[in-house]
Amino acid sequence: MAEYVLSNKADADLEGIYIYSYETFGAQQAEGYFLSLRDCLNNLAASPHIGRDAGMLHPGMHSHHHGRHMIYYLIEESGIFVVRVLHDAMDKERHMSDVEKP
Repeated sequence: MAEYVLSNKADADLEGIYIYSYETFGAQQAEGYFLSLRDCLNNLAASPHIGRDAGMLHPGMHSHHHGRHMIYYLIEESGIFVVRVLHDAMDKERHMSDVEKP
């Protein structure tokens, strides 16, 4: 079964997304969005080529849009390695300058 692995930064991104959503929209909305992100990550792990090529940011990088966030990941034999989960308004070049390797 394909799986996703989070980089330390992607893990922190998801935690920040949950906290912001909780504080801004409440527990139910935060939980729902977090679960939808988790489902999206599972789907990407199972079908990693549904994302777009983002090799201009880093060789082998792919991206997939979910809600107001872009998921950046590398394809591996066992699934995907999630590098970052960034809000649409964030400067992706700045936040992707030091890509963590799997």
